[in-house]
Amino acid sequence: MAEDIYREVDEELKAERMRAVARRYAGVAVAAAVAVVAGAGLWSWKLAQHKALDQAATGTYLVALRQTDHLPDQVGSSPVPLVGKAQSGLDALQKLATSGDQGVATLARMQEAAVQAARGDVPAALAAWNAVQDNPAADPALRSIATLLWCQHQLDTGDIPTLRSRLSLLAGQGKAWNGLAVEALAVLDVREGHKDDARQKLSALVDSAETPAGVRNRAQGMMQALDPSAG
Repeated sequence: MAEDIYREVDEELKAERMRAVARRYAGVAVAAAVAVVAGAGLWSWKLAQHKALDQAATGTYLVALRQTDHLPDQVGSSPVPLVGKAQSGLDALQKLATSGDQGVATLARMQEAAVQAARGDVPAALAAWNAVQDNPAADPALRSIATLLWCQHQLDTGDIPTLRSRLSLLAGQGKAWNGLAVEALAVLDVREGHKDDARQKLSALVDSAETPAGVRNRAQGMMQALDPSAG
């Protein structure tokens, strides 16, 4: 009887350790994805590709981009209220996202999502990303980024089959977001307690020459955290 109790406690401790690893690396993965795509650089680059855009819409977008470039840090669990130029910028982005040229509308929706995520309104950010990834007329590159960020922000709480289905579209040899997508899938493996599956994915990331250095380093760290002999 005592042996059975000890075994149950040991198994529960291992399960909790894996859940903790999943929570820890879900946060790291989100930060990594945001670091890859955040800021005005990507949006400005994509904007330059739309040479026939309405100049007024383009100007409005660039102004809103500057107004929402620096936001206050989130404190607590409630979204940070926006004031002044930041709120005006968000209002302009939301208006652009529902009107005008498709290219500007998509960029505005992506920036709106980034603003909402930065201020702590995750449901609003998820809705904006979802609108982009579900829009067949949107730029394919931005749809992929929206899918990745939509998934990254729900790794710890979202519906696992849905997350796996969307991430699988980004994973695969030669795909731009393969490293981050496989990393996220490994986090989901840990969340479900599938340690061996997670280690297999992480090992493949470590061994692949296509894996970005940051993703490889995190994969190595996560493998060490999953090692029962560590710590």
